[in-house]
Order: sequence, then C-alpha cells, then structure tokens
Amino acid sequence: MEAILNIIYYIVPFIILLGILVFVHEFGHFIIARMLGVTVTDFSIGFGKELWSRTDKHGTKWKISAIPLGGYCQFLGDGDASSSTVTDVSALSEEQQKGAFQLQKPWKKLAIVSAGPLFNYLFAILVFIGLFYTMGRMVFPAVVGGLMENGAAQEAGIKIGDKIVRVNEREVLDFKDISSEVMLAEKDNIAVDVERPMNVSLQAEELNFTPRCETKSQHRKIIGIQSLPMDKDEKGELISAPAVVGDVYDGSAAQKAGLLKNDVLVSINGVALNTFDDLKNYVETHIDDEFIIEYRRPLHFDVELKVTEYEPENGAKVKRRMLGVISAQEVSFAEENMPFMKAVKAGFVEAYDLTANTLRAVAQMVTGQRGGGEVGGIIRIAEMSGDVTKTGGLVSFLYFMALLSVNLGLINLLPIPVLDGGNFVIFFIEMIIRRELNPKVKDWIFKFGIAIILAIMVLATWNDVVHLISRWFD
Repeated sequence: MEAILNIIYYIVPFIILLGILVFVHEFGHFIIARMLGVTVTDFSIGFGKELWSRTDKHGTKWKISAIPLGGYCQFLGDGDASSSTVTDVSALSEEQQKGAFQLQKPWKKLAIVSAGPLFNYLFAILVFIGLFYTMGRMVFPAVVGGLMENGAAQEAGIKIGDKIVRVNEREVLDFKDISSEVMLAEKDNIAVDVERPMNVSLQAEELNFTPRCETKSQHRKIIGIQSLPMDKDEKGELISAPAVVGDVYDGSAAQKAGLLKNDVLVSINGVALNTFDDLKNYVETHIDDEFIIEYRRPLHFDVELKVTEYEPENGAKVKRRMLGVISAQEVSFAEENMPFMKAVKAGFVEAYDLTANTLRAVAQMVTGQRGGGEVGGIIRIAEMSGDVTKTGGLVSFLYFMALLSVNLGLINLLPIPVLDGGNFVIFFIEMIIRRELNPKVKDWIFKFGIAIILAIMVLATWNDVVHLISRWFD
C-alpha cells in the first residue's frame, strides 16, 4: 500500500510537472517557428521509443516517447533534436528549403531559440498572477516563532517573537527572504538585524526640556520622547515623522521606563501608532492616564551559521547550513482581494526575484564562493514535487511548478552550447558577422557544450543520490 501511495505522491506529480513544463518550453519554439514559416518535423514529449504519435496537416509529427525526462522540437534540416547538427538540404525542393531551419536568417533563428525559455517565463508569470489574483499572496511573516535547540540563532541570542528585518544588510520582507539570504550567504558569519517586541508602563511627568530646533526651555507634563527629524515633501512641506523614538529627554518618564533612541513605537494603550503625531495627539488628550506603550527594539546580531538537522513535515531528516529559526504559525493568504493589475505586477516581481536569487547562487558557484553540493537534478525534482504534493496540496504544487518553470527558462538562457542560450550566442555572432561560423568550429563548440552539460548532470545525479541515501538511512 505504501508503495502505491509513493507512486501517487512522487512519480505521478513528477511526470505531470515535467510534462507540462517541457510542453510549454517546446511549444514556445514550435509556435514561433511556425509563425516565421519554419517547418517543424517532430514535436516530442519525452525521449526514446515512440509510444504514441499523430501527424497534423502541416506535416508535424506530435508524439509521446517512453522516457519522460524532457522533450524536443525538431525542425526541417536538423540532424538531431538539439539543432546542433544539420543534414544536407540540397536534396530538398525549393519550396521545402524555405522552411529549413538552417537556411533561415539569423534574426529568425534568434527568435525561435529564445521562444522556449521566454514561454517558460510567461507561463510562470501567468501562474503567479492567477494564484495572487484568486488566492492572494502566501505570507510567511519574518517573525521568529521557534528556535532550533543549539542552533545558530539561539546561540547568538535571538529570541522567539523577534522580527527579522535585515540579513547581511538586505531587507527582509517575509520568512522566505530569510531562507534565501541565508542560502546565498557567502560566509558562515552573517549579520542579522531584528526588532524585539517590548512594552513599558509609564505616566507623564512634569519636566524642564528644550524641544529640537528651539533655544527656549519649556516646563510641562510630558512622557519625554522626541520624534526623528521631519523630512519635507516635493512642495517643501513637512512630512509627519514615523512612529520612532528620535531621542529621550534626560530624567523623563520615558528614560526611567527604559525607552531608547530608535525604538519603533507600535501602540499606546492598544491604539495603533502610524506616525509620531499619533502618539503626541493621544498623550495630549489623555495626559493624566497611565500609558502602556508597545514597541520594537532594533538589535544587531553577528551569527555564525551552523549545519543543523531538522525534520520537516514529510518526516525526512534534513541536514543543511541554516540560521535555526522557525516561522511563527501565522501563514496565511494576504491581500486576498488583490486587484488584477496589482496581481500582474506581483507576478512579474516574483519571477524577477526568483531569477535574481538564482543568478546570485550561480555566480557564487562560478567564483568559488559556494560549493556545488546544492546542484540538484531529476531525482531531486521528483522528490521535491512529491513532498510539495503531500504537504501543500494543489496551490503549493502550482507555485512549485511556476518556480521550476522560471529556473528552466533561466538555465536554458545560459550561454552554454547545446542550450538555447548557447545557440542564441552563435546566431547572434552570425548576425553580426553576416555569415555562418565554420562548421568545424561549430562542431567543437557543441562538443564543448555537451561536455559541460554531462559534467553538470553527473554532479547533479551524484548530489541527488547522496541526498537520497542520507534521507533514507540517516
């Protein structure tokens, strides 16, 4: 029974996931090629033995093949599915030669090879837009809900309830940002800035003080804090200062209660504070009351990351370098009624952020700042798709599929021969020099590209196997 469930949770979602992404990618090549008059001879989902096929009225053979680990779109004149080799097109009729890929102008070739990755991006963005518009944004607040025992965060002094606002000087908006910044950290030692929730109880007291920008001393009943200096807008008018302590008067009730400069004020007697004027107005109208002020105190920690073992919801133990914090149990869909245009913007931003983080990781690997142990392949994708399906349901599966679509599009845009990005570079050079590169040069370029791809596949497979063995037996 368990074996059947594993097939349902791991193999079936994996095949569906990969099949959709491959179809999207290859359909991009196909539709642009057909629009530009290039003949597509084969459109295959999978490799190897043909399981099913159908030839349409344009002569394209649509087929499903036995090995569901990719696919291809083959054009007239191609010697193979990757378009890395060509056949002799002299035997083709004049009409057929018009549709041969290798006889097309360089700009057409550029458009066709670019279409696959761009369709992956378009598909991902549409999925993001659909999720954000119908469900809202999935929010994981950057608030520490738990600490792993003997983890890096606990040893550094971070506490439950702390709101993480920056990691290595980069702003953190949600818990996902924390994971990304920790994963991409070049060194084990990272800087973490938090805001710690605190509260004080105090009453206004008579005090001699001199307000900022004034020389004359005043005496009246106050709690004893000043705002930050106020900025001006485009018209030169003063803008209300944020609800942040700019300074604390000596001998004041605020100083006695322990308030400090830069404390972020949250509420007073349960009334939310958005600006410093909100605090000032409340105190002036409740001068003789006792005030309970909730605030967040900015704190800085230098944290030494540790390799920590933890057990996620799927029950499989995982070891990796981490901060050792657990998100608060406040996961929800925010902005459930997100306007369509805002959802569109959020979809593009999500794709951009994923791309930027992936490029940062790749750059760190290329420069030797991080190892290749995180490179995963088909086995890891199958494992992750199963885990997502088991624990997150359809919404998480759709998000994971969009995430993979972005990565598939980005990887194919890398300037590695055999990949779309490598072909793009070659066709771009040919467009500039107005002639084709020497066939022998092209052959050596593609052989070099194949060697790189094989090396990456070997590394990814090795990492996948090691990870799987660790998951099963650790």
